[in-house]
Amino acid sequence: MIRTLLIAGAIITPLLPLNESNAQSFAPTYAKGKLQINSKQNKTGIDRSLGFTFDNVILKSWLDLGAFGNPSNGNDCWGYTSPSGREYAIMGLYNKVSIVEVTSPTNPIIIGSITHSGSLWADIKVYQDVAYVSNESSGGIDIIDLANVDSGVVSLVQRLTTGGISSAHNIAVDETSGFLYIVAGNTNGGRLIAFDLTDPRYPTFAGSQSNSPSFHDAQIITYTSGPYAGRQICFGFAGGSGLYIVDVTNKSNMFTVSQTTYSGLNYCHQGWVGPNNEYVYINDELDYIATTRVIQITNINNPVMVGDFGWGVNSIDHNLYIKGNILYEANYTSGLRVFDLAVDPVNPPMIAFYDTYPENNSANFNGLWSCFPYFDSGTIIGSDIERGLFVWEIGIPDPCNDPLGACADDIDGDGIIGVGDVLSIIENWGVCGDGTFRPTGDIDGSCCVDVSDLLQLVGVWDSECIITGACCASDGSCTELSPANCAAIAGYYAGDSTTCATTNCPGAGDECNNAVVAQLGPNNFDTSSATPSSPAPDESQCSGTYMNWNNSPDVWFIWEAEFSGDALITTCDSSSYDTSMAVYEDTCSNQIACNGDATGNGNNCQSYYSEVSVPVTLGNTYYIRIGGWQGATGTGTLTIQ
Repeated sequence: MIRTLLIAGAIITPLLPLNESNAQSFAPTYAKGKLQINSKQNKTGIDRSLGFTFDNVILKSWLDLGAFGNPSNGNDCWGYTSPSGREYAIMGLYNKVSIVEVTSPTNPIIIGSITHSGSLWADIKVYQDVAYVSNESSGGIDIIDLANVDSGVVSLVQRLTTGGISSAHNIAVDETSGFLYIVAGNTNGGRLIAFDLTDPRYPTFAGSQSNSPSFHDAQIITYTSGPYAGRQICFGFAGGSGLYIVDVTNKSNMFTVSQTTYSGLNYCHQGWVGPNNEYVYINDELDYIATTRVIQITNINNPVMVGDFGWGVNSIDHNLYIKGNILYEANYTSGLRVFDLAVDPVNPPMIAFYDTYPENNSANFNGLWSCFPYFDSGTIIGSDIERGLFVWEIGIPDPCNDPLGACADDIDGDGIIGVGDVLSIIENWGVCGDGTFRPTGDIDGSCCVDVSDLLQLVGVWDSECIITGACCASDGSCTELSPANCAAIAGYYAGDSTTCATTNCPGAGDECNNAVVAQLGPNNFDTSSATPSSPAPDESQCSGTYMNWNNSPDVWFIWEAEFSGDALITTCDSSSYDTSMAVYEDTCSNQIACNGDATGNGNNCQSYYSEVSVPVTLGNTYYIRIGGWQGATGTGTLTIQ
């Protein structure tokens, strides 16, 4: 007997036991053989109940695979809103896509399905009232008419096979310019193929990419303002080759603008461009840890990795999308994770989650495949490999609880408190936030625009307020500049009110003459993108410690001693790699100590770390050079005590 469950008004079938063979089959082809499975957890299954963990997410309804006729698996999802405002989830399944009305999120209704060749993988995008569905089996790209979906009718217009297209791993749509792109298809070496959507039901071939590697996935945007206005730019996620930025404006002459990698690159899988086209956020499918990379793209000719974030588990981040300042990410076994970019776009806090795979948070290809956050109602949907379609509501934090930014009084951003700021207050007079926004003109933090804001403005009338922050130049040097002045030198702006003293610029520390300032206590480092310096350290000072420098990439720190006595300098860090280290006094050539492997066991250290104790003199300068055994690289912590 099969029990059903009622969640917020919807009939739900129970969780079904999972098995090891299913888990293995859900791994992408480029990950076959790398998957590790906890057989006991996968074979045991879970209690047939709502045993999900969550925070700030409300489950409105859930349709498991049984509701769709028990296909082998679920895959991608997307959404469509009809002209009447009714909302529909498009759920990808092994042998079909199903359209589900979620206008009433507690009462999902399956409208219809379009079948296709059986395939674990599918991808879905929508342009106007047409859905496009790819699969990795055969049959071409399904073109589905949604014009009459409000009347309960969905129909297959055609299967696009122009030029021999029969399958594709992904598809992308630039809704601004009106083009469909085939990504990782069976023709053109898997490179981009563009179709004009002037008639969205009958796309016409527009051109194809003739160089660069094929992409696993891509997002194409049309810049509508700024220095790139009018250009159609593709952000291509190219597996082991990293991120490619390609100008696709001229479909007969698509060309690579730039290419970059990032620390810990294994398989650059998918990503999405954030607010104001300032950063692109990337997930790596084969690093086997939930870490999202952040690449600054204000200068598309010189993209720069500026950080990463996660929450310390080994699940795999898969597909992410951004609406406003909120990033939504499907993370396989750890489900949906939600981050607030408004608080910090480089290291945002996680504000909500819903774990659709209670068995574990391991690096397995099980659980949540994708999500879609773009319904105007605020409804969020997620597609799960084993458990079907989830319909959620997110409790987004009130923006009025966020701290006011620097120079909040300068409402119009011209650097002077004046008439323009008064006009901004008058324009929004009496407006109060409703929990979803802070009104422009609220400078006193009350979340309403009123007389107190005006009086505060009068109190600082005619004063200057120019926001500055640490600006990293291409050579790794740092100057505190305004965002505009930083952009003028093609620099990386680290954020309002940041300082050079506390900012490690990308490229900083790669040579002794550009060493990073170190302080007493922990100092983070990353040698993944560093280059070897010359000459190599003198290993005779520490023979027998397995230094084995071997032309190792290295980073340099400069430290002005803050005391006289013995300083303990160590790379002990349980999450780090096999380091080697050299220490110099006064100059970059006066080596005074080195070490490959420390003799002690250490406390919470990696297996092989470096450590020296050297006598130091207050005020003297010391250079600390960190590389790796036989050229090893990675991240770690230099601690001085």
